[in-house]
Amino acid sequence: MPEAFVLINCDLGKEQEVVEYLQTLDCVKEAQATNGAYDVIAKLESKTEEEIDHIIKSKIREIKPVNCILTLQSE
Repeated sequence: MPEAFVLINCDLGKEQEVVEYLQTLDCVKEAQATNGAYDVIAKLESKTEEEIDHIIKSKIREIKPVNCILTLQSE
């Protein structure tokens, strides 16, 4: 089953808002605020890589407080 870990930089103070939104998405299995180079980490799982790509491109990158993301994808 394809998985991806998405590391997210967002606006200061918006970490919890981003985590709460991510938790509403079907293929997001875990989302947590972090300290360090990235503000939020999310674990995604799906039956297909295409679905993960779609969620990242159409749902996560489009969140207003999100500034940039780094995706680590595995099969």
